[in-house]
Amino acid sequence: MTLDRQTLRYELRQKRKQLTNAQQSDAAHDVLSQFLDALSPTPHSHLALYLTNDGEISPAEICQWCWSNNMNVFLPVLNGQALVFARYTQTSQWQENRFGILEPIDSTPLSGEEMDYVLMPLVGFDKKGDRLGMGGGFYDRTFEHKAKRTKLIGLAHDCQEVTELPTASWDVPLAGILTPTRFIRCDR
Repeated sequence: MTLDRQTLRYELRQKRKQLTNAQQSDAAHDVLSQFLDALSPTPHSHLALYLTNDGEISPAEICQWCWSNNMNVFLPVLNGQALVFARYTQTSQWQENRFGILEPIDSTPLSGEEMDYVLMPLVGFDKKGDRLGMGGGFYDRTFEHKAKRTKLIGLAHDCQEVTELPTASWDVPLAGILTPTRFIRCDR
């Protein structure tokens, strides 16, 4: 029996919220190792990531590594019903968006097509590269016509994997998924 997207979203969010602080910390460290092994990022690459919320796996250690290795780090910023990407530094100034989420202030944000890698939060995933997000569709609208160079990579705890996700016509597939234990390449 296939669960509907809302039920599945609820169940998977509960699983990741049950992880202890120690498990979350270990996962953040381990996902950095997977990131370095799988993606081989280079200096001056443009990498977008996110601020952790609601039990999501934290990309904070990836961010610190990127800053130490001259990579340009960006965070998503709401732009109508889609996203643009604001430069994120250790001295960024902040503002709240309409959902109360902090965003760095950047007078010249970049488009999604200008990113080399976009590390995306997700609620659930399958091995084919299907992603279940929070339901707002912001990433899907942003990358519906993405450039080939932009690699969309989901970050998730292993407990967020399902055998098969119910998908919609507007869902944008991932190039890969990073978990604390592996990288799943999703070539289509």
